[in-house]
Amino acid sequence: YSCSWPAYQVGNHPNYTAIAEHCNLWRNFDDIDDSWDSVLKIIDFYSQNTDDFVDVAGPGHWNDPDMLIIGNFGLSIGQAEVQMGMWCIMAAPLIMSNDLRNMRPEFKAILQNRMAIKINQDVMGIQGKRVYKENDIEIFTRPIMPVYKGKYSYAVGVLNRWAAGTPIRVSVTLKSLGLDNVGGYLVTDVFSGKQLGSFSPEDTFTVDVNPTGIRFLKFDALSGIRYSPHATLWRWNSVQNEEDNICVKKIGLTGWLN
Repeated sequence: YSCSWPAYQVGNHPNYTAIAEHCNLWRNFDDIDDSWDSVLKIIDFYSQNTDDFVDVAGPGHWNDPDMLIIGNFGLSIGQAEVQMGMWCIMAAPLIMSNDLRNMRPEFKAILQNRMAIKINQDVMGIQGKRVYKENDIEIFTRPIMPVYKGKYSYAVGVLNRWAAGTPIRVSVTLKSLGLDNVGGYLVTDVFSGKQLGSFSPEDTFTVDVNPTGIRFLKFDALSGIRYSPHATLWRWNSVQNEEDNICVKKIGLTGWLN
């Protein structure tokens, strides 16, 4: 049963526990329109998590950030990946709004990505949250299956809101994101399907994220120590959060450094 009325209570502290007792899914923010700005506004609302509605979501009762606009006219390929990745991390209903008769194959591939859909439909139904926001980069994590000795696997989204034309390089230790399985994690890029290697909680993981794009990653918890140490050099042109062990580098401003 889908409810729209909670959207009209936003700002008045809706009782999401009561809503979840009567609704299988509910709208709780503005209607989406076919634009990047609209996608970002919805992501911002869900990231702020006013009234703690994220914690109420679970199997049989979901927050609904509105339909996917992938394959319409307002998003680039990279921005379409952002919406798909973020809606999967938010455990959102995946309801398409495009004309299936006239859809570019690149958008079709995003919508039919099996790994993304599997993450979205994860049986635990835990909604993801934002864990980092600084210097145009936001990082989101969602606990998913498989679970090994109480340690979750994770879907991770690294979102680049910068629109200046060059990628941002993000380096982060897994433990700073809450990934602390001593056996390590096997990392896969969701949209390319490429395995990126195995990493321990102490390792630094580095990705380049395109402007208004996302790196949507799956960290599968491993049952034993199968990783080898990795190292990343953090250079002077970076913004580093030493407490969180997260480094953001706008490499386009100073030239590409390896």
